[in-house]
Amino acid sequence: MQNNTESELNDLHDANKEENLDAQKQEVNEEWEKQSQKEKSSENDLATKYAELEDQYKRLWADQQNMINRFNREKQDINKYAAINTLESILPALDNFDFAKKSLNENTDFQEIIKSINMLQEQLLMCLKNVGLEEIETNILFNPELHEAVSSMPDNDKDEGTILEVLKKGFKVKDRVLRVATVVVSTKG
Repeated sequence: MQNNTESELNDLHDANKEENLDAQKQEVNEEWEKQSQKEKSSENDLATKYAELEDQYKRLWADQQNMINRFNREKQDINKYAAINTLESILPALDNFDFAKKSLNENTDFQEIIKSINMLQEQLLMCLKNVGLEEIETNILFNPELHEAVSSMPDNDKDEGTILEVLKKGFKVKDRVLRVATVVVSTKG
């Protein structure tokens, strides 16, 4: 009898072992399934995130291209219409040239004609000064950045490099030289 009971206990113990193994297998399978689900979910999340980032990139790239195109159009417009302010300021002087031509036909006094021409020149220079044009100073020693010496004359009374005569006026806009002054300078001896 004891043998029988022992055998039944062994069978019972073996059945418990098998149930435990089955339960463990099921747990492992469930854990494996959960892990697979997580990986699939993670892959889906990554694919979604990638698609969002790719869409963002494409939008940013398109915005950048639009901005570049807009800047290029604006630059072309600036270059195309840059002279408008200058030309608008010169128009009154041009009108006065027309008045001067009419008055030349009516007036034969040479002094009045010279006076009119000087007034026109002053008005034109004032208009250009208003848009930033400055005459390059020539009451200084020769400066190769501002002056071009086309000849020299000996003069013992003045320092070497003194500007003696201005052949053509020079002009600049702010700190940029538009045209150097053409001058004659002094030399020793």
